[in-house]
Amino acid sequence: MNKVKGGEYPRLNVQTFGKFQMANENGILTAENIRSDMLIRLLTYMVYHRDKSLTVQELIEMLWSEDGSDNPAGALKNLMYRLRNLLKKTWGDYDFIITGRGTYQWNPRVVLEVDAEKFHQYCKEMTCESSIEAQIEKGEKAIELYQGTFLPELSGEYWVISTATYQNSVYLATVKKLAEMLEQEQRYQELEQLCTKALCFESLDEEIHCYLMRALVADNKQQMAAEHYTRTVKYMYDTLGVRPSEEMQEIYEEMQKRQHEHESNIDIIQEQLKEKELPTGAFLCEYGVFRKIYALEARSSRRMGISIHLALVSMYLDLRPYEKQNKYQSVLREGMDILEKTLLHGLRNSDIVCRYSANQFLIMLPACQYEDAKMVVNRLKDRFYQSGKTKKVILQYNIDEINVM
Repeated sequence: MNKVKGGEYPRLNVQTFGKFQMANENGILTAENIRSDMLIRLLTYMVYHRDKSLTVQELIEMLWSEDGSDNPAGALKNLMYRLRNLLKKTWGDYDFIITGRGTYQWNPRVVLEVDAEKFHQYCKEMTCESSIEAQIEKGEKAIELYQGTFLPELSGEYWVISTATYQNSVYLATVKKLAEMLEQEQRYQELEQLCTKALCFESLDEEIHCYLMRALVADNKQQMAAEHYTRTVKYMYDTLGVRPSEEMQEIYEEMQKRQHEHESNIDIIQEQLKEKELPTGAFLCEYGVFRKIYALEARSSRRMGISIHLALVSMYLDLRPYEKQNKYQSVLREGMDILEKTLLHGLRNSDIVCRYSANQFLIMLPACQYEDAKMVVNRLKDRFYQSGKTKKVILQYNIDEINVM
């Protein structure tokens, strides 16, 4: 190792999105090869705040805010010594950290190129460009730099939490602005790629899902759009317990129309309408389709005087307090999967089922009186409990006649 004498200090690239990494052609530091949480916390804090002198007290509060230390100043001095040795071992005998009177600062002569800073620079430049093409170019450069959550190894640190939240909000705003421009320019393949990557990081953002579905539909990928819609609806039910937005349902309906734009004859249409296999059990559909069937059945009921009943089956979990946080989602997901199979196999071909929320199913029972509907649902409950995997699950139901007014 050679002490620098008037020569250039090393230039290092720093990755903070998705994981922490400092590297150049001569060496690399990651959370894995540093193998010390305290060293990672100190190094990342100094790197991110390298433009100012950090007081001993500020560093102590950052490092030992909860655990404390009998001799925090001494502990910090020792940790700083270890950090300096680690940096020198990796890149040579340079003064990476400058010591002042009660302060420490990253040496500005060791130039760092930080992905988060380049990301924000591109985002800023994107808003300043006059042409759409230039804006798209800057936006794509920004998005390319974002590889995931800011410093995930330190997700519990107070300063990381606030910074990560801000970075994420800027990322989402940039994605949506870029998506809007790509859609406007009819660059659907690029829009599809943008949204697919963004959903890896923000899987619950419905606006991005809508951009992706519109891109697929516009690019004549109706089947892919339909499959994505089905997966997304189930995922949102399982994760958030919410139904798809009106916008997403409208895109789905538009997609269905696009599948039948060209003129055909009745024989071909009949063949397309046929079910591939003989139907067994109830008909399962998503909520948007269920609403249309409900409206149709209500008309039939009013015209023909046929009684139609609606059942809402709700699932509740009987978990001890200490179990709830860890087991709630998995137990509910397994229970709803079992309930879905029970409903589909235990109902008639003419009955319609849809997932309504995270813990509820709706059942439409045409040509069925109240007492018969009650008997059907009770029989389904018995079958459900007979599966043997539902000890922590309680089913409740409500039945009402369809309102035909």
